[in-house]
Amino acid sequence: MCLGRSKLPAMPFLALNDIVSSPRRYSIITLTFFLCLSLLLMLSATVSTMNSDSLATTFGWAGCDIYLDSKMIAECMLEDGHEKLEKRLDEMEQALAENDIPAKCYQEMMFTLPVSFEGNESNICIYQGTGSTMDMYEYTAGTAPQNTDEIAITRIAADKLNADLGDTVTMKTIDGDKEYIISAFFQSMNQQGSGIRLHCDEYINYVQAVGGCDTQITFTDHPDSREIEWRMEEIQRIFPDYKNIRTCAEAVADMVGIAGALDAVKSFVTVLTIVLAALITVLMERSFIAREQGEIALMKAIGTRNGNIYAYHAFRFIFVGIMAVIIGEIFAMPLTHICIDPIFKMMGMELAVEYVINPVDMYLIFPVVILATTAASAFLTSLYTRKIKSSGTASIE
Repeated sequence: MCLGRSKLPAMPFLALNDIVSSPRRYSIITLTFFLCLSLLLMLSATVSTMNSDSLATTFGWAGCDIYLDSKMIAECMLEDGHEKLEKRLDEMEQALAENDIPAKCYQEMMFTLPVSFEGNESNICIYQGTGSTMDMYEYTAGTAPQNTDEIAITRIAADKLNADLGDTVTMKTIDGDKEYIISAFFQSMNQQGSGIRLHCDEYINYVQAVGGCDTQITFTDHPDSREIEWRMEEIQRIFPDYKNIRTCAEAVADMVGIAGALDAVKSFVTVLTIVLAALITVLMERSFIAREQGEIALMKAIGTRNGNIYAYHAFRFIFVGIMAVIIGEIFAMPLTHICIDPIFKMMGMELAVEYVINPVDMYLIFPVVILATTAASAFLTSLYTRKIKSSGTASIE
C-alpha cells in the first residue's frame, strides 16, 4: 500500500499494509474466526426457526393460531367418534362466537394401519382432520385429494411401498380392505416422515385411533399477536378444563423437542467461541511480537509512543475480525442450508427449510462478541511490547 495515497491515520494504515503484505498469514486467522462465527450463526438460525411457527405445516397439519391440549381425543376413540368429535368442535366454535371470538376449530386424529401396494406392505401412520378442509394442508406435489377414495402420502411412506402418484394402495381396517388413489405428496416430520392423509369426509372407524394432536384454533378475523395473547386468556376462562393453551410457536417447539437443548448448545458454543477467539488472538499476537522485536524497537527509536504501538497491533486483529464477520454474514444462510437441511430431511421434511433469522443475534450480538473479544485480547497482549526497548535496534541485521 502507498502511504502517500492513503487518507488513513498512520497506525490503521500500517495494520492494513501488514494484512495486504502477508495475505497467507492473516487469511488463516480470518478463516479461524469465520468458522467460529459461522457455527454461532447456524445455531442461531436453527434455534430461532425451531422456536417460531414457521415449522407448523411441516408436521403435515394445517396451520393455526393456537393449540389446546388434546383432552377430547380419548372420549372420541369410539365407533361413532368422528360424529362426536364434530359435535364437540361445533360447540367450541359456538362458545367462542358467543364471546366475540370468531374462530375455526379442528382436530387431527391418528391411526396406525397396514398399507400395501404390489406385494409391499408397511404399517403407516394415517392422519385425518375433523373440522378442516383438504385445501388447508400443504402439498409438495400433485393435487389435494378431491374425493374420499383419494389420499396424500409422504415420499418416505411411498418409497416403503414403492408407490407413486396415481397408484392405488390398499389399507387394511377393521371394516375390511379399502383402496385409495394417491393424488398428492406432502411432508411430515412425525413418525420419521412416514404418513398418509385421508380425505376429511372419508369414513374410518375411530376405534382404531391411536391418538391425535392438540386441538387447533384459527381466528378468522386475523388478529395481531397482542390480540391473540388476550384471546388466549379469554379462552382459558371460557374453557377452564383446558390447562395447556399454547401459541403455534410454543407448540412447534414442544413437538420438535430439541429446541431447548439446542438453545443450551448455542450458549455453550458462544462461550467456547469467546475462549477460542481469545486464545487464537493471544497466541498469534505473541508470535508477531517475537518476530517483530526489531521493528518495534525501531518504531520506539524514531519516537513512536507505546499507545500507538498498542493500537497498531490491535488494529490488525480488528480488521481481520471485520473481514471474518463480513464473510460470515454473507455465507451464514448458505452454510445453514448445507449443514442443517439434511437433519430436517432425515426427520421427514421434503422442501427447503425457511429459516427464521433473529436479527439481534445475527447482526449485532455475535459479530460484536467476535470483534470485542479479538480487540481486547490483541490490545492486552500488545502491552508486552513495553518490555522492548529502543536499544533493541542493535539486533536488526
